[in-house]
Amino acid sequence: MIRTLALIGPAFYTATWLVLGVSNDGYSHVDGSISVLGAYGAPYAWVMAVAFVVQATAMALAGWLLHAVDRPTSALLTVNAVATVVVAAARIGCGQGDADWCTPSMHPLSEAVHTLAATVALVTLSVAPLVFGLRRWRERRAESLTALAAFAVMAPLLVWFGIASGAGWAEKAEVTIGIFWAALAAVTLRRR
Repeated sequence: MIRTLALIGPAFYTATWLVLGVSNDGYSHVDGSISVLGAYGAPYAWVMAVAFVVQATAMALAGWLLHAVDRPTSALLTVNAVATVVVAAARIGCGQGDADWCTPSMHPLSEAVHTLAATVALVTLSVAPLVFGLRRWRERRAESLTALAAFAVMAPLLVWFGIASGAGWAEKAEVTIGIFWAALAAVTLRRR
């Protein structure tokens, strides 16, 4: 049951941002961030908030499943889960570039908290497969290689999203790889 819930979170979260993005004329999956779909003034922002919480729950469960085998990775996923809940609670406002589909508004304190929490969530999600891969290298080479490959793809995406404007696609790719890696690593884990 717990393993199933750990897998449902990434699927629900990904489906939510895909559907909300397509349903909002003017939103660009290439340029727009996931967070703006849950922003103040965004249509159906509450749906995105629910998806953030479901995803956070899935990462907490993945962390719990990994705890017996790899506590540092478990801790990273737990921090990711907490930061994701903060992302859902401390929403950003829609900018002028989103005015076609979202009512622009400013919420400086909420945006600052959101940005910090989102940074923590994205970094912990990216570093988790690196830590897992390095720690499991001697015991489980295939699991390690998969984790290290996930990190090798996620790290440049995270950097690109952080430095480039209009790089929502990089965020979406990084998050999607990370959450599915974490869920699958936890669900398919073979203990020694």
